[in-house]
Amino acid sequence: MLPAKITRLLLTAGTLRLLLPQWMRLPLTLWRYRHFFAEGIRSLLAGRLGVPVLDALAIGAGIITRSYGAANSIMILLRISDILQHRTLRKTRKALRKSLSRRINRVWLLQGDGLEVSVPLREIQPGDSVVVRTGALIAVDGTVTDGMAEVNEALMTGEAAPVCKQRGSRVYAGTTVNCGRLVVCVESVDERTRISRIVNMVEHADEHKALIQTDCEHLADRIVPWSLLAAGLTWAISGRIGQASAVLMVDYSCALKLTTPIVMATAMRQAVKHGVIVKGGKYLEAVAMADTIIFDKTGTLTTATPSVSRILALPPYSQDDVLRIVACIEEHFHHSMAQAIVKEARHRRLRHRREEHGEVQLVVARGVRTTVHGQNALVGSAHFLFRDEGVEAAPELEAQINEGDSVTWLAIGGRAVGAVCLRDTLRPEAAEVIRDLRALGLKNILLLTGDTAQSTVPVAQALGITDYFTGMSPEQKAAVVCELRDMGHKIIMVGDGVNDSPAMTCAEAAVSMKDAADLAREVADITLLENSLSGLVDLRRLSVAALRRIHSNYRFIAAFNSALIAAGAFGVFPPLLSAWLHNLSTVGVCVTSRRSFE
Repeated sequence: MLPAKITRLLLTAGTLRLLLPQWMRLPLTLWRYRHFFAEGIRSLLAGRLGVPVLDALAIGAGIITRSYGAANSIMILLRISDILQHRTLRKTRKALRKSLSRRINRVWLLQGDGLEVSVPLREIQPGDSVVVRTGALIAVDGTVTDGMAEVNEALMTGEAAPVCKQRGSRVYAGTTVNCGRLVVCVESVDERTRISRIVNMVEHADEHKALIQTDCEHLADRIVPWSLLAAGLTWAISGRIGQASAVLMVDYSCALKLTTPIVMATAMRQAVKHGVIVKGGKYLEAVAMADTIIFDKTGTLTTATPSVSRILALPPYSQDDVLRIVACIEEHFHHSMAQAIVKEARHRRLRHRREEHGEVQLVVARGVRTTVHGQNALVGSAHFLFRDEGVEAAPELEAQINEGDSVTWLAIGGRAVGAVCLRDTLRPEAAEVIRDLRALGLKNILLLTGDTAQSTVPVAQALGITDYFTGMSPEQKAAVVCELRDMGHKIIMVGDGVNDSPAMTCAEAAVSMKDAADLAREVADITLLENSLSGLVDLRRLSVAALRRIHSNYRFIAAFNSALIAAGAFGVFPPLLSAWLHNLSTVGVCVTSRRSFE
């Protein structure tokens, strides 16, 4: 179905052709399309021999040779081409926005007397309470104050499985309640919601043009003088302005300038479906061109929370006794190792009573002092127990500790009686992702971490990473990235913490994890919406495919338009046919550029 603008344009042209003679139609047409001449003059006055100059000269040539029908048709064709090209680009951007944004107009407001009232979303303010039921779209960011429900957060996180939400849980606009009822205290609404910020970021992605797009725009402008020269030579040799006009009908610029942003927008839209947000074509191109990828360890290649790998015990205590006592003490604290121990105890269904230990005293960055069954008890690092507190060493336990384990010791009555060994848990997809990235051309894979070699080596070995740096400060991480960049490497940096941010700013493309620190997400050029590294593989494939399509488009545009210029110069094609074929090919390339990469 033709766009309404084109339909009106063709109906107007047909009506004028039927009702008015040629000598009356031409002035009207020239007036309606005077902007072609105005743009050509502005381009010349600015010292640029751009496409507007070509268009104005082609129309002028038709008038000079009294080919008024051709001049009319050329102006109409140029207008149709503009409409179709802009519509194609606009639809691509709209599809990208639609893939992220879902709107709702009314919500149920919970009033003080418990009554629910349907009100327009624009009337909702932070602090209000709204009710969302099964099948409804959540329209605000906020915190659940009552109820329980399963919420589909695939739009935000990429995770298909619904998430249980209850009192205290965070919910986001754009997600859907699969089953249940929630009362949500509104924190952000309308343009201040998380999804709206993501949408706005994507809509402004054109500000970050790919280098290939900028180069192509410059190339298109540089070709124009050569097109003018070709037209001039054709006129000089043949003596026919019609043949010169046929050459002027063809330019490379329109297709070159339009196809690249369309391809990039299409790739970015598909990236969203794979749980990846890209802030601009510049970074998509950087991913495609990269030869090196650098990872942080904790929270990136490993999960942010360690897991219990082994429990050691000395008589009369069993492994279950040691785990139960340590979990009983550590449940008062919220650091990752404490939570891992508590989680393991629950998994093993080990129950404990808080009365088993006395008052808990935290020694910052060292451990915990308390009493267990009336005896002094210590939980913490080897340094805390054996050096600071003078606990009797337990060489039989130390001999059983594996390289790479982090150890939480338990001492009772001045003697070490057990230890809980913890280890960073590799992301289940990490090894496969590393293999796939290597296969996709990222040969240099590095690991930069602030952790010790003892905890890093097992991770690097498990993933097949041979280049790793341990004990790195944020400044040292950044220095390594800058040094590699200065050596000519194109770098992707993947991180999740504040300490990764300096290094991320030095890379051509910075990627942040879903649960990254605010600063890391702020400096990142690319954000993974899923709690998985698999999006990196999808992104690499998409970006490489996008560049391959762009280069394929360039080859077709160059070959086809060159053939049209040659045909026009030798008088094979008249100006009108050259104009038709050129504009139709431009629209065709733009339309095919929107095809899926999968």
